[in-house]
Amino acid sequence: MNIHQFNLHFNPEEDRIIFRLNTFGREEFRFFFTRRFIKLLWPVLQQLLDNDLKRRAPETSHVSKAVLEFERETVVSQTNFQQKYVETPMTYPLGEASVLLSRIQVKQVPQGDILCLHPSSGSGIEFMVSNTFLHPFCKLLADTVSKADWNMNLISAPQMMQAQNPQGAKVLH
Repeated sequence: MNIHQFNLHFNPEEDRIIFRLNTFGREEFRFFFTRRFIKLLWPVLQQLLDNDLKRRAPETSHVSKAVLEFERETVVSQTNFQQKYVETPMTYPLGEASVLLSRIQVKQVPQGDILCLHPSSGSGIEFMVSNTFLHPFCKLLADTVSKADWNMNLISAPQMMQAQNPQGAKVLH
């Protein structure tokens, strides 16, 4: 599946975030994210970013915090957040109603990581992730959670690494 666009929108009546994703094959998938689900998803997304960097540039693992931060700024600055989400007729493989997600899985394959998002029962979605998807997705997710006023502090991977090992702190093995 090749992702064309994705969109995140807070629905105050449902107190959920609606995640819409469409493909170049003109398929659209609609999902609900709850606060609980985002608390589970966010660390997985940060780990996927770290995995992706280590796979692409293993020689930078000793400075991954700085590289991830630079990469995030570069990718996000090159992303067109102003383009409207395509509303043209689509097919809906999982139906037109949003599916409430509850399970997250990551499959590792030689080409990268596959993010698997599923409801408690039934079909979900599985797709290959890369830094060009993850950085903009994380930014939109953090922005949308902020608008939802859920009092969640979504810390990025570089910030998370900084918090785990503040500068000057010695790590003993």
